Amino acid sequence: MNTAQLFAHHPVTLAPGVTLSGFAGEQLMVTHLLFEEAAVGAIHAHPHEQITVVLAGEVEFTLGEERMVLTAGQAVAVPGNVRHGVVARTAAAVLDIFTPIRADLVEKLGI
Repeated sequence: MNTAQLFAHHPVTLAPGVTLSGFAGEQLMVTHLLFEEAAVGAIHAHPHEQITVVLAGEVEFTLGEERMVLTAGQAVAVPGNVRHGVVARTAAAVLDIFTPIRADLVEKLGI
């Protein structure tokens, strides 16, 4: 059985004020991100489908040309190849779920 303690599984610094930990199966992965207030997850795109779930705090999420404020309990679906990013309006915790798995993040996390 493949298990992990996601919230304490070897976090790495993704950007200033942003830490990342993660877990992967064969076709699906989840990452747990912690943002300090005002930390930025840069605008980017990837071919993977993604769902972002805000666990705590408040973030401003950009998806394509739209911007929205998401709070704890809210989720957003991100289609593959659509530019997106986040700015933490408060300290925040977020889950990102990807399919298929992101080899770049698996390598960065050593999972």
